[in-house]
Order: sequence, then C-alpha cells, then structure tokens
Amino acid sequence: NGDASHGQTLYEATCARCHGDDGKAINFGDEFVGTLAGDNPWEFLHKVSNGQPGTHMPAGLHMGWSLQDIADLLTFSQTLPAK
Repeated sequence: NGDASHGQTLYEATCARCHGDDGKAINFGDEFVGTLAGDNPWEFLHKVSNGQPGTHMPAGLHMGWSLQDIADLLTFSQTLPAK
C-alpha cells in the first residue's frame, strides 16, 4: 500500500543523485533500481532500510524514514525501468 507520489519525492531528494533520475546510473551486475524493486521487493526493502554494506548508500531508518516511507519508495521504484 505504498504512495508512489511520496516515494518519488523521497527518491528525487535522496536517491537520484547517485542512482540517476531513471534508476539506471548504477548497474548492479544485470539489474538496476527498477529491476530490484520489481523482482525482489524484500531485498529492496532491506537495502533501503539498512543501507548497502561497503558503499556510501545511507540507511533509510537512520535518516528518520518510517517503514511507510520505505514502502512508498518501493512503490515508486517499481515504476522505474528494469532494463
């Protein structure tokens, strides 16, 4: 039950500077933000909540995001290109 509009606001304010407006600036092997959000939402939720070890990706929960904020971000990210 995510709000894609609110998720887009969070994405544009925080994620887009590294991941790009379309989520394709960083390639994780053969996937992008949209691929991960669509194919493995649980992994997406975990990474956004806790950050990505060994990278500069911040933990949403440490930035004060609620679980609803993270669900909203997931909902928006599922609209990004997968390829």
